[in-house]
Amino acid sequence: MASPAARTTSEVSSVILDSMDHMFAQLLARLDGLTPEEYLWEPVDGAWSVRSSENRSPLVDGAGERDADPAPVTTIAWRIWHIAIDCFDEYTRRFRGDTAEASAEWTLDPDEAIETLNEKWLAYRSVVAGRDWWEELGSTWEFFSRHSTADMAMHASNELVHHGAEISLLRDLYRDSFA
Repeated sequence: MASPAARTTSEVSSVILDSMDHMFAQLLARLDGLTPEEYLWEPVDGAWSVRSSENRSPLVDGAGERDADPAPVTTIAWRIWHIAIDCFDEYTRRFRGDTAEASAEWTLDPDEAIETLNEKWLAYRSVVAGRDWWEELGSTWEFFSRHSTADMAMHASNELVHHGAEISLLRDLYRDSFA
């Protein structure tokens, strides 16, 4: 592995965004070659996924539910939706003052999902990069209103890393189950 370039800044925005860029690139690399079967693979009965819906776009199981206990096992499709829409898109919209719930509509096509994930990452990155990192989030963030942009960026990093790791594990399990 190549040594990282010397950092010439101590700006928190550069440190966090550089780290998130690296995390996001790792996830995209792990998604390379994702097949439709793997994308929708349900490793256990009752897993949350994305499902065809009569006369509508496909819908995400459990969209909007925050307190499922225990948390269900989810498919790669569900996790990509969660990162792209439930996290990056919702955070971007909240920074812009929109408090609407995340869309429960998603895609059954893994290539389209990855393209949307990338678009939502870039939109989130652009919005957060232009903010004062120590500014309070404000009323559109409800009980997180007194938290800072830096706090939210760290939360987004956590979502990206742990769901990205879960996607990677599901890919490994799928490969070893059907190889």
